[in-house]
Amino acid sequence: MRVSTSDVIGIHTVQTASSTTPRPLAGVFETLSEQHRQALVLLRGAGTPQPAPKRRESWDAARRWLLSHERAEMETVFSALEGYAAGDALLKAHTQQAIELESAIHQLESTDVESDTWIERLHDVMALLDDHVRDEEHELFQRAQELLGENTARELEAPFMARQRQLLRALE
Repeated sequence: MRVSTSDVIGIHTVQTASSTTPRPLAGVFETLSEQHRQALVLLRGAGTPQPAPKRRESWDAARRWLLSHERAEMETVFSALEGYAAGDALLKAHTQQAIELESAIHQLESTDVESDTWIERLHDVMALLDDHVRDEEHELFQRAQELLGENTARELEAPFMARQRQLLRALE
């Protein structure tokens, strides 16, 4: 099998059913994977020992990033899977995880930032996010890219980024 340069560039890969050679995630899926790392860094920053006002500021930045990422992803990326029979299971799995993550975020939001419970709930959000990221990057993104194709994955990147920027502003 001949391997082109585009087959080996990138950190994140997609495994196709017809090949044993992983292919890189393209466009919006690569961007989403990169943003997962940024979200985890923001959450870790919110959990570091610091005065309550600084912790709140760090959490607010992480919360806005997480919610804008997840909502833009649902609206632009996963909505593109509607109409694909094989996409139904992906949509269902992703939607359930997104609901759980937003619920945990809202629970944390309603907790006193100076309490031990706040740190426990932050760890809950981090664990949910870690599971969500693992599922997306090891299964959902690969299957979604197979269904949509690399060209569509690239075409979805700009609308995703634009929608996320809108949501970030709205969540301020």
